[in-house]
Amino acid sequence: MSRTLPMGDRLKAILQEALAVKGEAPTVFTNRTGTPWSDRNLLYVFKRACKRAKIEDCSLHTLRHTFASRLVMAGVDLRTVQELMGHKDIQMTMRYAHLSGDHKRQAIAVLEQRFSGEKSHQISQQQPEGSIPANAKVVNIR
Repeated sequence: MSRTLPMGDRLKAILQEALAVKGEAPTVFTNRTGTPWSDRNLLYVFKRACKRAKIEDCSLHTLRHTFASRLVMAGVDLRTVQELMGHKDIQMTMRYAHLSGDHKRQAIAVLEQRFSGEKSHQISQQQPEGSIPANAKVVNIR
């Protein structure tokens, strides 16, 4: 079953331009004679590009992980990422969406900046009703 996914305006313009150059070819990825690439050709060209770019341990599947991770780090909600990835289960999407160490450090910096210079009693007074106080003990229940 083939499905159509949304495409950004920039990518759409690039592909339309590439197709215009190809003339009658049914796809952008063709060999010198205009024959569409096979899966094997695509994999070969991808691996060669990775080698030239000095990127190790990279596969076409890596691109799916990168797509999901970059969407999440850009602030896109998991439900939208799930739909864009075509996953039936949000758990699968969560396996794909990895946060970079830098992204995690930035998240902690945002939190630190938010509460810097405030005394602990001021922080606990600002918490919404029903939330856990800042000085409460946290117990791992696993």
